[in-house]
Amino acid sequence: MNNSNEYDERKAFFDSLLTIYGRKPVLEALQDREIKPFRLHLAESNKQAGIIQELCRLAERQGAEVLYHSRDALSRISKNKKQDQGVVLDITAPSYRHISSLQASTQRELIAVENITNPQNLGMIIRSVGASPMAGVIIPQKGCAPLDAMVIKASAGAIFKTAIYYCDDLLQEMPNLKKLGYEFLGLAGQGKTPLNKLTNHGPSIFLLGNETVGLSDSIINACDDLVHIPMHNGVESLNVSIAASLVAFRSVYRE
Repeated sequence: MNNSNEYDERKAFFDSLLTIYGRKPVLEALQDREIKPFRLHLAESNKQAGIIQELCRLAERQGAEVLYHSRDALSRISKNKKQDQGVVLDITAPSYRHISSLQASTQRELIAVENITNPQNLGMIIRSVGASPMAGVIIPQKGCAPLDAMVIKASAGAIFKTAIYYCDDLLQEMPNLKKLGYEFLGLAGQGKTPLNKLTNHGPSIFLLGNETVGLSDSIINACDDLVHIPMHNGVESLNVSIAASLVAFRSVYRE
């Protein structure tokens, strides 16, 4: 039993790690005292001078382990050989967890995003959800911007305080979440229900789509209802991060 508990705890810890890559993003992360580095991974082919030497110094000062890998092995960690520049950093993020840990045990709502590719938008969405009464945000790894240093900066550190549930593909997870009792509410211009008139009472997940084209047809078809934000003065749409803020705080300012 103890071995099983230790395995579960160890797995949960490693599942909660965020991985960023690239020399400048990693340097900025190591210079930020609010970010807790766990492991710095370096390609053996890096020259031990300049920025690499500085990365090692900063990592060791904060108690992070420094490991060296072959170029191919490092690319399996970064999953982006073309852009990792031989540098990868694992960051401790206790609120970052796999979607399988999500339970519909409360009436609190969540936001799920699809194909949000702008790091600033994604970071601001995370910050809004973290500051709101919502239970968290669901971010699929497929199609969305990676949770890198740019997203961390845009969230102003909220990425380490906000419950983030990650998955590979959002559409594939929707049937499992429906079995848990969640209702899916897609935010779309063609939605019939105004956000301020929504009267759902069970656990709900609001879905927000790509900055340009919105939600995909497959996600829209899987929703239980489509909701829109009433607009005035001929304005047709809002930035997705602003829309997320309105959704996140709707229970606070509900009419």
